[in-house]
Amino acid sequence: MALNTYPWNWVPVIDQEKDRQEGFSFGIDPFGRFGLKASVNGQWRRLISVENLPLKKWQHIAATFESNHGQSQMHLYLNGRQVGTLEIQGTFTPARTDVQIGRVRQATMPFPQAAIHPHFAIWYSLDGILNDVTMENQTLSGEQIKHVYAEAKIPAGDVLPWQKLPSGPPGAGRFGAYYTTLHYQDAWDRLRRTGTDSDVVVRFDDTPVRLVFWQGLDYIPAWVTENDKWYNDKYIETFGQGCPDGGDCEPMSDKQVRYSHVKILESDDARAVIEWRYVDSEVEKYEGANADPLSGWFDWVNEFWTVYPDGVAVRKQVLHSSNLDASREWQDTLVINQPGTRPEDNIHWDAITLENMAGDVKTYTWKPKPAGSFTWPNAPLGPGEPFVNDPPDPNIQLVNLKSNWKPFQILPPDGVRVDISNGEYSYFNFECWNHWPVAQIISSGRPCVAADRASHTALTHLWWKPYAKHGDTETKILMDGLTTQPPEKLLPLARSWLSAPRMRVLGQGYRDDGYDPAQRAYLLTRSGPSGVAPVQVTFDASLASPLYDPAIVIRNWGESAARLAIDGKPVPWGSSCRMGLVHRLGGTDLVLWIRRQTSQALHIELTPDRR
Repeated sequence: MALNTYPWNWVPVIDQEKDRQEGFSFGIDPFGRFGLKASVNGQWRRLISVENLPLKKWQHIAATFESNHGQSQMHLYLNGRQVGTLEIQGTFTPARTDVQIGRVRQATMPFPQAAIHPHFAIWYSLDGILNDVTMENQTLSGEQIKHVYAEAKIPAGDVLPWQKLPSGPPGAGRFGAYYTTLHYQDAWDRLRRTGTDSDVVVRFDDTPVRLVFWQGLDYIPAWVTENDKWYNDKYIETFGQGCPDGGDCEPMSDKQVRYSHVKILESDDARAVIEWRYVDSEVEKYEGANADPLSGWFDWVNEFWTVYPDGVAVRKQVLHSSNLDASREWQDTLVINQPGTRPEDNIHWDAITLENMAGDVKTYTWKPKPAGSFTWPNAPLGPGEPFVNDPPDPNIQLVNLKSNWKPFQILPPDGVRVDISNGEYSYFNFECWNHWPVAQIISSGRPCVAADRASHTALTHLWWKPYAKHGDTETKILMDGLTTQPPEKLLPLARSWLSAPRMRVLGQGYRDDGYDPAQRAYLLTRSGPSGVAPVQVTFDASLASPLYDPAIVIRNWGESAARLAIDGKPVPWGSSCRMGLVHRLGGTDLVLWIRRQTSQALHIELTPDRR
């Protein structure tokens, strides 16, 4: 046999047992140890190997049971050598039932049972390949089994590939959002009931990083670095009484993506806008959070991701709920671990750096703990400890992945708080769960036992006040992206967003609609005839309100392209100055994006191109 992943709990390679009172089960446990379980005088006895089977490689495993005048022995063999013996008083009790190969006979709780939530048993099979499964009606000796192994001529090396989370073609590509079909693994792909081009990838011109909306993550958006480290800021999660089972309701539990979907609203040279819509659901029956007693509508969320060519996005989360006061999280700092990797393979010990608008910086460090211990991680704050207080009002976060490009978040500073995730036991040095991504088990919390599957790690939670709240709708905004800059270099970007420079507009027939932080863009509306009059804009930038890669959206601009001048000099369109036309049912908008950082006044002129 060759294992692709370790099973969720004990899984038979072959068995013939009934209620653990009769028969036998020869199989694999969740750590990859193999063993024989058998009924002896009606008691369930077991012999488990000390060694773990390696993943992806052929292994020859065998077990024998022999009895002589009430004295019985079990033996285990790995690749022709004996690795375990158990002597027992009594004789084997056979079972009158069918032989079964590679699948549990009844739904079983994943291991470790006490740490699983919610507490649902699951169906699962052996994930791997089997060959020459044989049962003998007599006990083979150790020499005979050694001979069988030698005759098998097992090939060396990996015979199953390590899966890789899909993010589209490698390398940089033309900036924009693209519909595509992302393939993961044949067995997993064949389970899906979704159509083609159901995933979305945002690419960038000058770097291989990307933003991915993939059904294997239930479309939860993820940033992917140049060396395939994955990161996301999670979503809105409802927990407690607002969730039908009293646990947690989240799109992560939408295993069949019944509710979650993604669509491209805008994609041009200047920016991409993607909408992700989802439900906070529980994992067993797909019931939603906070169902309205009259209409039956439960919580829905629309997220709008406005992405610019510099790798910076603004995330606008719009919650629709009949109970806006329910207990919720709006953000969770999550690192997604590729199959075969542990959290510490992807995250530096100095995992989180926090900064405030005064430029005060503090880095928080995790520490190693004893290998194999199922305990709380050695995080900077212990379980149940309060929010961090250094620096005060920390509204900028940098996640220190083992990559050149690192995720960052910028929040409005009003009421901001940060806590350290350290509420559940882990076998690793950081928290780690593998019920998501990709996994289809009915669970919203299964700790990683090994680095065999795709998994995720939580580091912090960010808390901040709403951007808007009206009726049954609440909105929050968050700046999000990847950067190669140190934390202090993020301050000008934060100031440009949170204290945007004043814009002065000159041009007949143009209305100044101000700065919209939810789009990271200055808004104008053309009220006169389209394609006739130029418009001039001056940004009063300063150190306190710098300009950082500004965008301008002119509604009802018309069908004409535009010519650009900056500080009186004509500038050609290219990688640093970009233009897009967005065609709407009611008109055509112009989107302008300029790669320019300055604390000095900047003058821009746009003229309709009549050619």
